[in-house]
Amino acid sequence: MSFPSVVSSQVDPAAVTKVTRLFNNTLADVLAELIQNARRAGATAIRLRRTEAEDETRLSISDDGIGIADPSVVLSLGRSGWDDQIARREDPAGMGVFSLAGRHVIFRSRARGSDCGWQIDIPSHAWEDGTPIPVSTCAQDIGTEIVLTLDKAWAGTLDAAARGAARYCPIPVFLDGEELKREDWLSGACAIFEEAGVRIGVFDDRRANVHSQSINFHGVTVAGAISTIAEKHHQWCARVDIVDAPDLQLVLPARKEMVENEALAELRRTVRRVMYRHIASRPSHRLPFAQWTEAAQLDVLLPEAKPELLAWAPATADIHTGITRANLTATDGLMIVEDFCPSIGQSAYLALDRDDRFSGRLASRDAQMEGYTWYDRLPRITDLSFEIEREGQVSVFSETQFPGLENGVVDRLDLIVTLNSRPDQAVSIPAPALVDYDEGMCCSVEEASIILTTPEAVSTEDLVDLLDAICFSASDDRDADSWDTQHDRFLLDAREIAVSILQGEDAAVLERLRAVLSMRVQWFVPAGRILRAVIGREGLQLAIEDAPADPA
Repeated sequence: MSFPSVVSSQVDPAAVTKVTRLFNNTLADVLAELIQNARRAGATAIRLRRTEAEDETRLSISDDGIGIADPSVVLSLGRSGWDDQIARREDPAGMGVFSLAGRHVIFRSRARGSDCGWQIDIPSHAWEDGTPIPVSTCAQDIGTEIVLTLDKAWAGTLDAAARGAARYCPIPVFLDGEELKREDWLSGACAIFEEAGVRIGVFDDRRANVHSQSINFHGVTVAGAISTIAEKHHQWCARVDIVDAPDLQLVLPARKEMVENEALAELRRTVRRVMYRHIASRPSHRLPFAQWTEAAQLDVLLPEAKPELLAWAPATADIHTGITRANLTATDGLMIVEDFCPSIGQSAYLALDRDDRFSGRLASRDAQMEGYTWYDRLPRITDLSFEIEREGQVSVFSETQFPGLENGVVDRLDLIVTLNSRPDQAVSIPAPALVDYDEGMCCSVEEASIILTTPEAVSTEDLVDLLDAICFSASDDRDADSWDTQHDRFLLDAREIAVSILQGEDAAVLERLRAVLSMRVQWFVPAGRILRAVIGREGLQLAIEDAPADPA
């Protein structure tokens, strides 16, 4: 078997017979292709005109560009016919016309410098079977006109397709004599920069992501995989309007995405540099340290992020019931609290908030700020534990030690606070209450261990809130009740437990009855009347009476 000594690239003629499958079969795609051709030809306007003839709709697309001198390029796949300058700057691939493949189309054109125009009439079958198509002369203004027959589907989408094609087009588009509305792709931008043949708009939009359409390629909008930059209260994104950037290209033939090349990679770097320049123009920023470092690498020197942290919010058992606290704008005197489990964090917060040395000074850890000078020098609470004394026995409750004490009052309950600035010198604070609850081991709030120094140390509301934060976690079972229903039921149980511990069993029973009657019975009582009830295990007596008159 012998082999050829050399090979060279070529296009098999059979490929031309597949042109009807190169493009999406939508009028919007066709208009986008033809408008791009007209723009490259230097047209100052594009005119769309529909006519009704012999029970069919025809669409004429005409422009006043430079026209086409050689009619043979119309059906030459891959041969564009543009001059060298346009070929270098625009990368036309000679495929725009083939978006019409498989349809009956009439072409008319007259090139600048020509004394007459030419016309070809392409039957729908001729795109693939190679039928010779005669060329005739015609009276034609300088420019190009394309007439195609619209089927019912295309005719029904013409208005929407035309508006979509015109929306961000750099030149005017008319439909049946009316100029279609155009918009600036960068409308609404916080700032606009012009860099390397493109316009870049910076926006503050939390809905934007790397998949959002971000590049306007002369009227065709595509996603450019341009990432966002997030601050605490802003999400900066960018849109790019291409003006004159020949190295930025669309993937052929569909032109639905950008070609991944060095020009696009450099554009993404430029966009991020521009976004950082916009951030630098603002009075302050809250960039994560990693992004602050990236800005410096892109030659945008920013001051450090504003020294501001969120007040410490201890973790909760259920993510839907977290505590929201206001921003702390001044970091002088603040200390960062590391992350702790709900039982430790919530019980400790109750004690720390009552101590002047810590109240109002606690900030949540923010890993994104690590690296900034002001953040790294703040003192930190690195460990929290409780020391419990009952009848001469001392035990420790921490994230690794669980004494399993019974509910009730103890002789001493202290919170032990360890700071990174003095690890060998822990601070001891009297603690009002401690709830020992391990979600992995316990199934209901009744299994929580509640430790108090005295019944007066906390209010009923304080203890209910503590149980709520430490013990409540809604079921993710799809057959379970709604979150609100589960939470209401939990609060009812937690209140009964709190009242029982703080006020006794009789008070707890009354609290439960009061809640049940309020939810289930009270609304039955007619306006202006009262219900008197005597309830016992053996029976109940009910009476509806008039409400007593208000005292004079």
